[in-house]
Amino acid sequence: MTIRLLHFVLVIFVISACNNLKTESYRSKKNDSIAMKEIAENVTVDYTDSGLMRAKIKSAQMIAVKNVKTPYIEMPKGLKAEFFNEDGKVQSYLFSEYAISYTEQKRIIVRRNVRVLNIKCEQLETEELIWDQETGKIHTDKFVKITTPEQLITGEGLESNQTFTDWVILSPSGTINRKKNDTVPCNEFAIPGNSGNNSH
Repeated sequence: MTIRLLHFVLVIFVISACNNLKTESYRSKKNDSIAMKEIAENVTVDYTDSGLMRAKIKSAQMIAVKNVKTPYIEMPKGLKAEFFNEDGKVQSYLFSEYAISYTEQKRIIVRRNVRVLNIKCEQLETEELIWDQETGKIHTDKFVKITTPEQLITGEGLESNQTFTDWVILSPSGTINRKKNDTVPCNEFAIPGNSGNNSH
């Protein structure tokens, strides 16, 4: 399962009809032209491949902005993403309070209280992540905190594969060994502030 699916799902949102869809016209400040803005509330998008569930993305609001030099899809109220393996089991979770997808550049940026939790029980916390879908990498130059079953690691900057299973902190600043009785973040409810649906 790759984060490339996230981009694909968001493109599907633009192309297909959504419930409670609202279309507006407004004057773009960037190029002083009339842009089209489509707004959908309480969106849940499922992506399947060969009959298998691959991803589920939920957002309280998606805004697709068209007819501008750089089209984008904005999620100002954040998102929750679940990614599944071939057995239908969740491979990773992603939560953020804000997201924006630049479809033509194949780049997705998530911001504000970003949490990623993988199947190895490793949790990433940061304020911004960028997905480069051409290279299949995610990266940030912001402060990061990674909690694993054994350690708590902090630093500045991170590079990883798309599934957050092979990562490196670019400038580590500290490592603390965790106690045996510490809670291991192995499910979405272990993420601070999350009640199982961060987007609603």
